[in-house]
Amino acid sequence: MRKVSQVRLVLAAVAAAFLAGACATPLAAEGQAAAARPAWTVYAGGPSQSVADHFGGAPLRYSVSWSELQLDPEEGAGSATISGTAYLAECACDPGARPVMFLFNGGPGASSSPLHFSMGPKARGAGGAFPDNPYTILRAADLVFIDPVDTGFSRANSQDGQARYLGVEGDVEAVNRFIRNWLAENDRQNAPLILAGQSYGGTRLANLVAKVTDLDVRGLVMVSPALDSAAGQTDLGHVFTLPTMAATAWRYGRSAVEAESEAESWEKARAYAERDYLIALQKGDEIGADEKAVVAGEIAAMTGLSAQAVEAADLRIDIQYFLETLLAGDGLLVSRLNTGVTSPLPPPEANSHRPAAANDPSLGLGRSNVILSAEIAGYLAQAAGVQRGDEYRSLNLDANFLWDWRASEKSPRFYVSTAPALGRYMQQKEAARLLVFAGYRDLATTLLGTRYALTHNGLPQDRVELVALPGGHSPYDEDALKAGIADQLYSFIEAAVRSAPLPLQETAE
Repeated sequence: MRKVSQVRLVLAAVAAAFLAGACATPLAAEGQAAAARPAWTVYAGGPSQSVADHFGGAPLRYSVSWSELQLDPEEGAGSATISGTAYLAECACDPGARPVMFLFNGGPGASSSPLHFSMGPKARGAGGAFPDNPYTILRAADLVFIDPVDTGFSRANSQDGQARYLGVEGDVEAVNRFIRNWLAENDRQNAPLILAGQSYGGTRLANLVAKVTDLDVRGLVMVSPALDSAAGQTDLGHVFTLPTMAATAWRYGRSAVEAESEAESWEKARAYAERDYLIALQKGDEIGADEKAVVAGEIAAMTGLSAQAVEAADLRIDIQYFLETLLAGDGLLVSRLNTGVTSPLPPPEANSHRPAAANDPSLGLGRSNVILSAEIAGYLAQAAGVQRGDEYRSLNLDANFLWDWRASEKSPRFYVSTAPALGRYMQQKEAARLLVFAGYRDLATTLLGTRYALTHNGLPQDRVELVALPGGHSPYDEDALKAGIADQLYSFIEAAVRSAPLPLQETAE
């Protein structure tokens, strides 16, 4: 790995600039041409801040910094970049021994902002405000939120968008290099680590762990992980989606499943899906007409669809069809990412330039494929002095559409899944633990699909915990779930590092 130079701020100047309301400026900008810009750049905030969190009586003091790594520094300003925001707690302890948690979202093309403002010390409020987040887990571990290439302020900087970092292997390489550079630049090489990924971030994490076996990784956290990319192309994918469809229909009063709760409706549909439905699908074209009609009727009763439509679909319900049809009589489209969310059903020709799934009510993309956030850009400017002269990309589907899904390591089973790599890592690292959150209302990465991946790939079940929640793809967005998720994360970090988080009530002076 190329040794990169570090950019340090003159702390007194930073403090003065912060107090004067100005943004901090990296030393790299002083007397250096853009082409000679160092590979590692840091913007550090001014005086430490504090947050009143869920886990301590006294407010927790912390510092904020934002770091950028040039991935191809020999290209100067044309280099692709990867960046992240770090929150370090002040404590009467050895900072080098504090756990560090690296977090990233998925997409591909998603910035870290969803996890950033649910796990970090600030939350996103109304009107562009960033109030204290009482559910931050900063007291348990220092937090570093990574924005992969072409998300946040990270950039591919290629003319045609075909950057090698917009792909399975290049993406992992970039994240791995950022983690290692951050640890080296902050003297935290020996710190116990927790790695967390959501959605495609689960794929990234499963591929990443084989690259970091030399680091002291104590725990892995996954939120709605995409682990098995091939199941959706097989009959298993339909088995996995049926319970979520049935629970969704039950919640909207469209299902004939007799249950007292969403979880019970999901469980009853799961039992049918893994037994009668799986057997029927396994028969393929050999299934008899009478049996097919019976199964179609049962599925229709569970999902609120017509038996004729289910039979015409060969018993295999397309997810987008279900989302567009279930509440069509009310003129509503159901969200794939959170089936508890709806929006007016768009006309068929709406946004025909992209897949229909991009019109998901939970995304709020409009006609654009990119969500830009001036609010987050302003927050990072105020908190860490970040000045990029560019927009913060919260979500970038253009990067998703350009993604190279090919990997050089070929699967011996011709089946694309990162779960076996995760299983091998967990077997090799006998102290590592895995905590996974999944939602009943998630049709993007289903709860049953996640459970299947975790129980069929050699993962040591005594060190794996799957938490099912009445939420969607981002369950921490649900107000009723925030405290419980924070508590579980805090306890997990505590157990993963084999001791209580270092005391932070007595902050350093």
